[in-house]
Amino acid sequence: MKIDSSVWLLATFGASLLVGAGALLRAAFAGGRLDDPNPLRNPDEGEGDAHHKITRLEAELAAFRQEALTANAAREAQRIEMVEQRQRAERQVQGAQAEIQRLAAELDSAKGRAQNLEQMVKDLKAKLANSEEDLKRPRPPSADPKTLTGLQGDTADLQKKLKAANEERDAARAKVEALERLVEGVRARSRELSEELKALKKE
Repeated sequence: MKIDSSVWLLATFGASLLVGAGALLRAAFAGGRLDDPNPLRNPDEGEGDAHHKITRLEAELAAFRQEALTANAAREAQRIEMVEQRQRAERQVQGAQAEIQRLAAELDSAKGRAQNLEQMVKDLKAKLANSEEDLKRPRPPSADPKTLTGLQGDTADLQKKLKAANEERDAARAKVEALERLVEGVRARSRELSEELKALKKE
């Protein structure tokens, strides 16, 4: 079969175009390596440096992320600790105030008891004075000795009651004084806790 010369020329021209286009495409996809001013340089060296830089940057980024996570965790732990401190301070202030109220009620009760005992002592002293006056009064010889014995017994009983009442009154007074000191101490502590709570709320 005989090939026409025009077809032959056309085929040759097409093959040349394909070869030229392939060379251009290879140069384009090679990233401009054809323009490399140092043709003796190993082409893998650039890729190695870039890979090394990327690896280093990724490591630095990972370290930065870890530092950020650690800092965030520390801040969160500090925030939680501050909240817990405020809550503890609030509970302590509330507890101190409740203790003050309880002690104040107990103090009022102790004061009332001390006043009652004080009045009891006064009444017993008056009765004892009257009984002693009755014993000192002169009596006729015909007086019933049982009456005198009864008065003496009443006077002895009043003296015993007065002694017990004095001791109980003194104990009540001592309790009142102790409660007053305790209430003052708790109030002072409550004021300190309130100041600490205010400082914590400002932070």
